[in-house]
Amino acid sequence: MDKTRRTFSPLYLAILSGILLIILMVNGFLEVNRAEKGFYLLLEREGGVLLQHFERNVQEASNALQLLDQSGGNPSSLAGFLYGLEDSVAEYLIEAAYQTDLIVEEQKQNPTALLALVDHYSVSAIALYDAKGNLLQVWPSGSPPVQKKTTVRSLLARKQTVAIDLFGRPLSGKDDGFSVAIWRRKVPGVVALYLDGEQLKKLLQRFALRRAISDISLREGILYVCVQGQDLRPLAQSNPAPEGGTEEEKFLKNALQTTALLSRVYRTKNSESAFEVVRSVPLDPGGRGLLRIGFSSEEIHPILRQIKKNVFLSILFFLILGVSAIALIWVNQNRHLQRMKEMEDRVQLAERLSSLGHLAAGVAHEIRNPLNAIGLALQRLKREFLPQDVSKREEYIAFSELIFKEVRRVNEIIEQFLTLSRPTQLNLSRGSLQDLLSQLATLFQEEASARGVALRASIPSNLPLVEMDAPKLTQAFINIMKNGLEAMDQGGVLRLEAHASRESVTVVIEDTGSGIPPDRLEKVFNYYYTTKEKGVGLGLPLAHRMIEAHGGQLRLESHVGTGTSVTVTLPLRRV
Repeated sequence: MDKTRRTFSPLYLAILSGILLIILMVNGFLEVNRAEKGFYLLLEREGGVLLQHFERNVQEASNALQLLDQSGGNPSSLAGFLYGLEDSVAEYLIEAAYQTDLIVEEQKQNPTALLALVDHYSVSAIALYDAKGNLLQVWPSGSPPVQKKTTVRSLLARKQTVAIDLFGRPLSGKDDGFSVAIWRRKVPGVVALYLDGEQLKKLLQRFALRRAISDISLREGILYVCVQGQDLRPLAQSNPAPEGGTEEEKFLKNALQTTALLSRVYRTKNSESAFEVVRSVPLDPGGRGLLRIGFSSEEIHPILRQIKKNVFLSILFFLILGVSAIALIWVNQNRHLQRMKEMEDRVQLAERLSSLGHLAAGVAHEIRNPLNAIGLALQRLKREFLPQDVSKREEYIAFSELIFKEVRRVNEIIEQFLTLSRPTQLNLSRGSLQDLLSQLATLFQEEASARGVALRASIPSNLPLVEMDAPKLTQAFINIMKNGLEAMDQGGVLRLEAHASRESVTVVIEDTGSGIPPDRLEKVFNYYYTTKEKGVGLGLPLAHRMIEAHGGQLRLESHVGTGTSVTVTLPLRRV
């Protein structure tokens, strides 16, 4: 099976990490959104409490104004309510009179301007008198309040700069009404403002509303508090409420139609984010108005920024943790997949070897008998049918030896096939590895000399005994040493060394041949892989199989042009 299909691709890791990041980001966004909604809900609840407090103040003011109208004066029971309101109304009208004097001087008694002042200050009439109290001009002309000049006469008689006739009488009385008069500043004369009981009542109500919202507006974080009538004109406000277009007017008109608490988030003209709470409240008997409380969102933003920071750090932490876990799973999965592939390769190889072994066993039995017959015939021909001619005798013997050598090589190949086809069963006994290696050195000494190779053995005499199957272990070392000799066509050095440790004995067989290229080094233990012209490719694999059967390890290192080193490590005791 294709290797790329059996591994956990890095693309999957990137996809899973991306999915995890998206999940964490969505969860973080929802968390921030929940926190923001929670803060606005708290502000909405606080706005509801403030509105209830305001409604109580408005109701108390309305009741007090009705009682004031019915009592015909200023009863002592209303002293607390009227405290400060009378002064506020008087100051407002006096300031209006001075503004009128200024505008009259600038506009030269422009009727249009003065009529606008009458509407602006919510009074019945504005009148001008000379220094003797004679009427000079009145707006609107012929207004009834100027027929009796009580306030003006009081001002002229007492030589005061201001005369006030506002309080102490029923608001629904039918006399002169109520008035405020001042001496003009630049020219001799008097400016008087007249208003009826309803107008005075509205002024008292306006300043009562201002006082009612003054406690609310003192709270930190409130941008404005505004009371509007049914026509949406401001009646009282701590700070000017932001003005909007059609959408805002539609929103406020809808708020007038319901008693439910409404809220919204929007930006003011100076780009400040505000959260507004609006409710319809009763103002006059049978009339309703709007109370708008605007909260600054700046108090929420630092907390939201901190929450966003915490959410970002949490996302980063869980992302790192998640990616690390996915990467760990990825590495572990690849390791398992790789092991599974190796196991599959081994199973497939074992199946092939088993099939080949059975085939080799059958073929070997069929070939060995003819080979034995050929070998016996060659020995007989060599012994009994030598040519009489001496010159041909040598050639005859050489051909006979060559044929016999090839027959013997074929027999060795058959023996290797038979070894491969049989299960590895060891007949273990404690033996001397020193004697085994010394015999190998003696066995290969003559062949090494014939090839021009110097065999240098370094075998300590105190090597410990090892549990081994001597014939099979000998065959493994023979295969390794034979490969080393055959790798040195031009001569060289073959080293055989051994040394012991506490738990194992290590044998090193090293040649100075041409070496094995890196791309071939991983294949040398594969069955039937060989770089020799007449090789079978079973020597090293069989040696590796025998060493592993003894519980040992075989490692091979090679460098092109330098040589090859084979290291065999055998345990002193098999586990």
